[in-house]
Amino acid sequence: MLKYAALLFNTIALLIYQFFFADGITVTQNIPSSVKPDSEFTVELTINKGSVGGFAKLQQDLPEGFTAVQDDNNGASFTFTNQAVKFIWMSLPSDKEFKIKYKVKVAAGMSGDKVIAGKFSYVSDNVKQAIDIAPSTITVGDKASQPIATNTTTTT
Repeated sequence: MLKYAALLFNTIALLIYQFFFADGITVTQNIPSSVKPDSEFTVELTINKGSVGGFAKLQQDLPEGFTAVQDDNNGASFTFTNQAVKFIWMSLPSDKEFKIKYKVKVAAGMSGDKVIAGKFSYVSDNVKQAIDIAPSTITVGDKASQPIATNTTTTT
């Protein structure tokens, strides 16, 4: 119950923040709230970049036992090494908002709560900027039919 109250509070705070700073960059992460061991799921990230262009990198750190495979990279190069998923753009897509996806394979025998977090880095006015992607918790176990968890991170 406390998790849901904290999630609700964070969502409301982010919506209020977005209202006042609407031109900020947002990264929304969609992952299932739970999965079964020895299965596969998709991570979808929606990036609202506003007018930012040029070089950018998105990195997410996966827990041990998770393996990432490329799905939809939207023009980025994709790598997965040392439990880090990396998307690198020499030039961001021209769309103000775009999505990327990757598949995650869960090893057999895993259980418990696992956290997926990350960072979106970009260059604005020749200065490197970075925003943290709000961490999402995924339960590995028997609750694979629960709804998708959504976290949004915003910056100006």
